[in-house]
Amino acid sequence: MRLPVRYQVMHSTGPDDNVEANIVSTESVLELDPAETALILVDVWGGHPIRSHRDRSAEIMATRLAPVLQAARQAGVTPVYAPSPRVAPNYPQWVRFAGDADLQAPPPETPDWPPPEFRAKTGKYASLQRDPGELPKGFAGPYPDWWHIRDIYQPIAPAPDDCVVATGAQLHRLLRFRKLVHLIYAGFATNICMVYRDYGLQAMRHRGYAPIILRDCTSAIETRATIDGLLLTKYVLIDLERWFYTTDAAAFVQACR
Repeated sequence: MRLPVRYQVMHSTGPDDNVEANIVSTESVLELDPAETALILVDVWGGHPIRSHRDRSAEIMATRLAPVLQAARQAGVTPVYAPSPRVAPNYPQWVRFAGDADLQAPPPETPDWPPPEFRAKTGKYASLQRDPGELPKGFAGPYPDWWHIRDIYQPIAPAPDDCVVATGAQLHRLLRFRKLVHLIYAGFATNICMVYRDYGLQAMRHRGYAPIILRDCTSAIETRATIDGLLLTKYVLIDLERWFYTTDAAAFVQACR
């Protein structure tokens, strides 16, 4: 499959014009073997406590990601769901590539530094406490059904033979077993889980992979300052193009034909 992509390149001729204004978008075409390609679906949840983000992500999943998933299946691309360590065990598929550490995870060790008082932001460190960034302060419920992160968005739920993973180690184990090297990423949120999960973009880049992002199959958690125009999504994607190729749903679907 021939997949057109975009990434950021320094267009300079030497030290004197090696400036930020010369870092520009560049297009290329990748040759990918579908049998070596996985579609990684990051945190494609059915619920989310930020209502506007939940509504926007649901629309993206229904209108763009569902056709992408169908095209991937038809082309022989392997779908892999990575819905977080909390959600993955709700699906029986997740045990296929789970190791002992996944199935019987030991309790996390509590480091002796920083000290407990600092980590808890109590005592002389109490001024470091922050109000919640994503939840209503002091609200005790009841919470609506869409609030809870329990499952994968039903219209794109995994088929019985699909793969579900909880961790980056489990994902890597699956990729090695299936001989998959090309990773097409979609999911949420662009500026958080897509980047920072241990199965996310940077972690898998450090494992030696070269992830490709579907630009219009993801969205950031925006703020009041950025929601008009979805500016965080736009500029986070541009920044990610320093390390990763990006493409869009239409180009991927066409490449799968």
